[in-house]
Amino acid sequence: MINLKKKSVYLDFVKVLKQNPIIVIFFVFFVIFSFLYTRKFLSTMNLQAILGQFVTLMLFALGPSIVMVIGELDLSYVGIWMLGGIIVWMLTPVLGLFSILVFPLLGLVTGTFIGFVHTKTKIPVFILTLSLLVTYWGLTSQLSGGYPRATEKFGFITADIIPYIPTVLFWTIPLIIFAIYLMKFTKIGTYLYAIGSNEEGAKLAGINVKKYKMLAFVISGIFTGLSTIILFQHLGGSVPVELNLDTMVNPLVAIVLGGTPLTGGSGGPHKTIFGALTFSVITRGLNISALHPTTIQLFIGILLIIAIVISARGMKGVEVT
Repeated sequence: MINLKKKSVYLDFVKVLKQNPIIVIFFVFFVIFSFLYTRKFLSTMNLQAILGQFVTLMLFALGPSIVMVIGELDLSYVGIWMLGGIIVWMLTPVLGLFSILVFPLLGLVTGTFIGFVHTKTKIPVFILTLSLLVTYWGLTSQLSGGYPRATEKFGFITADIIPYIPTVLFWTIPLIIFAIYLMKFTKIGTYLYAIGSNEEGAKLAGINVKKYKMLAFVISGIFTGLSTIILFQHLGGSVPVELNLDTMVNPLVAIVLGGTPLTGGSGGPHKTIFGALTFSVITRGLNISALHPTTIQLFIGILLIIAIVISARGMKGVEVT
């Protein structure tokens, strides 16, 4: 009986690894970099940097990972962060700490707009959100006068609580838990997975596809807005006026790397956790190596392509995970 239980546990463990190959990839790279650059990679400073980058990727990716479940690609998150940050800077002298509520409000408005336009006009979400991102970027540049504008009112968000652990991690964990609960244990999440798996089948099952697709964008906008409250201070209490390609692409890579396919139907925030961790470990490990920066970028690109292919193969035959 004991042997049967051990065998069952082993088979369950193997099944989990097959469905989540990113876990293996994470530990492989962590061990490799720990062996090659023991002092540097396992230093307190580098481990803090890994956690800090993980937080950044997760907060940017949380909203889009929900939208990707229905097979859509939302790029508005960077625009919400940029435009919201400048508006917060403008309103802080008047509203004080309440100005930070601009982020969730802008996220709500943005998500509602995207969902409404997409469901009514069938404009591809990628084009719609990319256009919105460029518009927000332009407004940010205009309102800022072309210079980053910082505010120091929100330092309490990143004030040290426990030594060596980024305080923003404690703000981030509840958001992640809530996003996972919403997608895995509520009717909304079940319907979104159904729509991503088979939209026509979802319609035949009686699901109001337009309503729930719009709701996905609204939820994504709200999560992005709440996340950028934390991100704003985590990234220095200001936002850049120039659009950084890495800021736009890296969170999406973390989502796909974690096991959420671009076609939708599976994955979600819980998968993005290991995607963001793995991406952070790889980039931090390569950054402390002696490789040239351009070589590092090439190496990261190749590794990510391989990892994404492995993740995609691991998900074949898996419906909702």
